[in-house]
Amino acid sequence: MRKPWTNRLLVKFFLPYIGLTLLVLAGCYFYAGKLLKQFYIASLGREMVEEARLVARFLPADLAGAALDARCKELAAELKARLTVVDLDGKVLGDSEESSARMENHAARPEIVEARAQGTGESIRYSTTVNYPMLYKAVLVASPAPARIVRVAVPLDQVEASARRIQAVLLAGLLAAFCLSMPFGFFLFERLARRVRLMAEFSQAVAQGSFPSQPLAVSGRDELGILEKNLNEMKAALQEKISSITAEKEKVESIVRCMMEGVVVLDTHGRVILINQNARRMFDLPDGPSFHGASMLEISRHPEMKQLAGEILTCDCARECFSKEMTLDSGKWLRVNAVSLTSGSGALLGYVMVFHDVTEIKRLETIRADFVANVSHELRTPLAAIKGYVETLLHNPPRAPEAAREFLEVVDRHAERLGRLIGDLLTLSDLESGKAQLNFEPLNVDHLLRRVLEIFHDHAKKKGIRLSQRVDPDVPPISGDSDRLQQLLINLVDNALKYTPPDGDVQVSARRADPVNGADAPTVEIAVSDTGCGIAEKDIPRLTERFYRVDKARSRELGGTGLGLAIVKHIVQAHQGSLRIESALKRGTTVRICLPAARPARPFQKLLFLCAANSCRSQMAEGFARHLAPPEVAVFSAGTHPTAVHPLAVEVMQEVGIDISGQQSKGIDDVPLETADLIVTLCGEAAASCPAAGAKAEHLHWPLPDPALAEGSEEQILQRFREVRDEIRARVETLMRADLPGRRPPSPLA
Repeated sequence: MRKPWTNRLLVKFFLPYIGLTLLVLAGCYFYAGKLLKQFYIASLGREMVEEARLVARFLPADLAGAALDARCKELAAELKARLTVVDLDGKVLGDSEESSARMENHAARPEIVEARAQGTGESIRYSTTVNYPMLYKAVLVASPAPARIVRVAVPLDQVEASARRIQAVLLAGLLAAFCLSMPFGFFLFERLARRVRLMAEFSQAVAQGSFPSQPLAVSGRDELGILEKNLNEMKAALQEKISSITAEKEKVESIVRCMMEGVVVLDTHGRVILINQNARRMFDLPDGPSFHGASMLEISRHPEMKQLAGEILTCDCARECFSKEMTLDSGKWLRVNAVSLTSGSGALLGYVMVFHDVTEIKRLETIRADFVANVSHELRTPLAAIKGYVETLLHNPPRAPEAAREFLEVVDRHAERLGRLIGDLLTLSDLESGKAQLNFEPLNVDHLLRRVLEIFHDHAKKKGIRLSQRVDPDVPPISGDSDRLQQLLINLVDNALKYTPPDGDVQVSARRADPVNGADAPTVEIAVSDTGCGIAEKDIPRLTERFYRVDKARSRELGGTGLGLAIVKHIVQAHQGSLRIESALKRGTTVRICLPAARPARPFQKLLFLCAANSCRSQMAEGFARHLAPPEVAVFSAGTHPTAVHPLAVEVMQEVGIDISGQQSKGIDDVPLETADLIVTLCGEAAASCPAAGAKAEHLHWPLPDPALAEGSEEQILQRFREVRDEIRARVETLMRADLPGRRPPSPLA
């Protein structure tokens, strides 16, 4: 409990009350004392008038001088006052204190003058005769004749003494009343101070945003009670308003946070109001500090950022959307769109900038341009040769049949080259887009290598090249697509034979290798070595690029398309393997392929489809898997940044008789990630941002395009969803048949 003297509010209320009370009591004391004194003098004056009239009856009219002095003295002793008899001319006829013969004329005395004029007179003054203040009352007595004035005087010290006694009693009463009123006043003001303090604490809590759970008690119907009621209503209204604003803010923040684009909001002075996580990632900003109020140069010191801020601040973005592409020093390309941010009244509040990372698009455009240029160049050469020889055969056919046959052989050779080029292009396109369906199964490495080397046995013998195979006895089977792995090895062995001179050696070997990247399963290394001319070290990093040739002239002479190693790279990536090329000039080349060994069959109990957004691809995969998997297999889907299921995904799944509208988009914390037996990733972002999906589970990767990013008409986008759905269905059916024990045949789908 607070001590009274520490209660500042109570002190501010109570001390003025005490001061005001004391001031009022002091005023009452002095005013009442004066009033009582005047009342006492007036009362005494009335008594003195009556006494003067009574004395006049006992004073004979013919009596004067010493005899009258003696008579006055006798009466004054009884009245305890001074008596003086004066004629109308002011001559003293008799006095109880002094000899009338020696007294001066009293005609000018105020009370005598007033008595002659009005019948009675009164005066208070210092008496020079008796030397102390006196109260005089004079009465005109007309009968018996002659007329005379009888004056009665009493000392004022008696009046003062009586007044002091009365004032003492009054002071005691006032002090008693003051003492009795203090507890009541204290209680009253303490209650008032408590109500005001509670209102102050309540309003302070509301102002700080920590709304009290209990409303303020309304203690009465006075003004403070009205204020208490208004505070409660204000608190309820503010709480509801803040809850509404907070909900709207959370919605906006969730939308901005889930956007794949970078969002930066500037005020009218170019200072940052808001920046989302993707914008921080684009500009390599740390997660900790807040950039609220920072300038664009604090986000990026690239000169183009300063120029961008200036252009946006001077642009009329309310009429048209600002759009610009820019590149940073890191080689990152960004496309920025900006619009004005206005209030409800139309006042300009700032600008909203949306950054799109188009680096990959730019890279793909460059690749596309290079690809078109290379393909055009590669197609032009055989087409020119075919056209030239065909025109010769049409317009100037040779006479000798041998020459005509030679021309046709050239045309056939170039047509075959065109066929190889187109076939390789189609293969590479399927591998890059993920359309190539791979049928994974356990493969015996020794048998796989034998089937490939049988193709080149005669060709190697004709060139005088020794072609050999060596497989360690402890090499386990590998998991892969037999046709694609044969294509991979055919390309490698064919290259080795092309660039190996006669009397050279080409060896294909396989050995067991250590696990990579923390995996618990072993890998198998397949190496293709030759003793050819070798490759310069500077050219090795670019060997897997499309159409890249170290010696262009010799490559075309040998019939190469320049796509072989690019196809090899994509086949290796599709098998979750690795590719390494070792070479030195005039010492030969070795290409090493590491592929994961096949796992022994084991029952899968938990199957997880993982995608960054967990909205389209993973949800459709979960729907098919739940329909096709045996009852003992638990199927889940999750995402590192989950969003709502796309309505078009629900629609295309309903077309095949599967309803995924009840499936919830879940984060990786909502599924048993650690105990999953098989994790299938459907986009690269999920695998990269989910380190918790460790080595305990088997991993598969399905590089499927995101249909939610498709562009075009509504029917075109819907068709894209159907294509991805059918691809997912085929993969899930293959997965159910190949990998899950206790499997049942896939149910027919509409």
